Amino acid sequence: MKTVFITIFEGVESKNILRTGIVDKMLSNNPELRVVLFVKNESRMDHYQKEFNHPRIVYEIAKPYEPNRLNRFFGRRKFHFLQTDTTDLRAKIIAQDRGRLYYYYTLLLHRILARSFFVKIFRFLDLVLVKDAYFDKYFEKYKPNLIFLANLFEDFEANFLRSAKKHAVFSIGLINSWDRVTARCILRILPDKFVVFNSVIKQEVVDANYVKPEDIFVSGLPQYDYYFSPVNFSRKDFLDKLGIEDESRVMFYSPIGGMFSNSDWEMIDLLYDLNNRGKFGEQVKIFVSFPPNDFIKEEELEKRPWLLYQYLGTRFSNVRSTDWDMTKKELDNLKSLLFHASLIVCYASSLSMDAAVFDKPAININFEIKNNGNLSKSPTVFYKMTHYKKALGAGGIRLVDNEEELIHWVRKYLEDPSVDREGRKKLVQRQCEYTDGKSAERIALYLNKFI
Repeated sequence: MKTVFITIFEGVESKNILRTGIVDKMLSNNPELRVVLFVKNESRMDHYQKEFNHPRIVYEIAKPYEPNRLNRFFGRRKFHFLQTDTTDLRAKIIAQDRGRLYYYYTLLLHRILARSFFVKIFRFLDLVLVKDAYFDKYFEKYKPNLIFLANLFEDFEANFLRSAKKHAVFSIGLINSWDRVTARCILRILPDKFVVFNSVIKQEVVDANYVKPEDIFVSGLPQYDYYFSPVNFSRKDFLDKLGIEDESRVMFYSPIGGMFSNSDWEMIDLLYDLNNRGKFGEQVKIFVSFPPNDFIKEEELEKRPWLLYQYLGTRFSNVRSTDWDMTKKELDNLKSLLFHASLIVCYASSLSMDAAVFDKPAININFEIKNNGNLSKSPTVFYKMTHYKKALGAGGIRLVDNEEELIHWVRKYLEDPSVDREGRKKLVQRQCEYTDGKSAERIALYLNKFI
């Protein structure tokens, strides 16, 4: 029997791998295959086992641990070898606390070290000098044929790859998000092959991590396969569930979350106030969907008994984090909301791209109600980040700088949803690459090639 290791340490990994059917497709394509899923804790394992319980799926709990001092040293230095608009912006944000000297020092360091020569030396020293045997026991126990890692930017999974290299196990890494390559750091250790969603990310991996293009497989977005399948609910049935009349036009608002902004509740109040005064036109209903990786303040909800909202997701932590999951039912609910909504309003969010798949206008808010000069709590800074600037460049997302522009574009889109349609098509083409609903199948077939 052949064995594949797959990491499911974060919510975005389960969304891209488990809930897209990649694992199921691998198992059905290869009857002699066993898949070992690695999770961080018992609660995650119990949660997934209820739904993903194939007889050839094995769960292992690999709890986070404190690496040694040298490992931590390299983990901190990996941020110095990437230079993008996003890293420059992050340096500016941190400099608000550490001072202007830190900002210029960081800019200079990035510009010196973000070069192929220095990156290769850094990786060589990291691989040779750092010793970490935490994951060795799993390789000795199962003797895997392949390891599929979905978040190599995190040191926890980089150390998993370190053990794979030590045991000469073939490795494939998934770039699981559109912003990771340009926003965070370089990869400390490179897998043998990569899977990426689109050609934009492929070029970013080549440019920032000095990977050979032939080692990168473009699959399309597996989590969007679900979007390219039929919607299960009729408009009337779905809106009835939300408590909205069928003839209403629905504005879908998605808060950015308390980690990035102090303005979410005030923005909700503003939208409702403008709507109550008829600024958006007639028969417009606002529905709020809170992000699955954040927490709602119950006292704020109690102040707004009129709020129509949903709160999707299972959270495995008491603080905002990557430790969450969304069930198939919840994903179906989100898909139906995108399909039946008239438009979406939000700050910078991948939901703007989701909306484009359904040809729904997306308005991004480029002003703040509580602007105290703190960049770390400013949701508008995201528009200056590399990945989001590329998305805006397609012309399918509308930025509004004040209330007047917000009102204007809401009314314009409600009157004529075809406005900016070509920009939305371009955005989908760039970000999805494939729109046939078979991205998960492509990934499963690609992985099976190397077993």
